[in-house]
Amino acid sequence: IINGEIDLVINTTTKSAQAVSDSSSIRRMALMHKIPYYTLITAATAAVKAIESLKDQDLCVASLQSYFPDDKNSGDKNKPA
Repeated sequence: IINGEIDLVINTTTKSAQAVSDSSSIRRMALMHKIPYYTLITAATAAVKAIESLKDQDLCVASLQSYFPDDKNSGDKNKPA
């Protein structure tokens, strides 16, 4: 982390005292270096899928309403494809 060689941290822990101490140190270092930090496999999986998706296509910014159109914004030109 200190050398800038880590871009993402996935840290699952056990309940031992040493694991809790190590986890705190890892979390602190990740936050200090602005590195994404995940403790749940489900969250880490979602993050990895999002990263993979961004590599495959450009980011499309759209309003939340464009994903759930109703009669008012059914003609929304910003609706993602």
